[in-house]
Amino acid sequence: MTSPRLILNDELTWHDRERWDEALSLLRNLFSHNNDLDEIRRLAVALRRDIDAVDHFIQQNTAQVCPDCQKVCCINRHGYYDYQDLIYITALGNAPPLYGEGIVDTAPCQFLSKYGCAIERSIRPFRCNWHFCTDLIAFMSSGPAKPLRAFNLQFRELQLLRQEMTDFFFDILSRDSNQNLL
Repeated sequence: MTSPRLILNDELTWHDRERWDEALSLLRNLFSHNNDLDEIRRLAVALRRDIDAVDHFIQQNTAQVCPDCQKVCCINRHGYYDYQDLIYITALGNAPPLYGEGIVDTAPCQFLSKYGCAIERSIRPFRCNWHFCTDLIAFMSSGPAKPLRAFNLQFRELQLLRQEMTDFFFDILSRDSNQNLL
């Protein structure tokens, strides 16, 4: 088996279909056969809960800014999953959507509908969820300070939890590899 670190890293992109499919297959196999990853599943569920908890604040603000925007910032390159996203959504039992071939990175996101994103916030790519244009940031900053402070704190906690989940995933695999369980 190819080492997960050789596949699951910052170089992984869906544009390299062979490697992408190998990564997805590896993750599905690991999560279906490795009970040691139950803690990763628990962390993924906690991360999903925390993302759902900030959804209302984001929706309130994007509902005021985004409909009148003349420049769509929801573009394809923000809608690509990275390896940490793949670990997270696989732990939840989900898979990334199929990307359409031949759509340029700067085109409006292929998952953007006239009603907003077709992908539930808690399973969107991390960079998609947390890409805020300057107009949205300015609008959020012009509102009451307490909800923005709470959101900023929650966002930082989300980042830490995501990193903890990823680090722990690789720690478990490293330990299992040393014990020849992979």
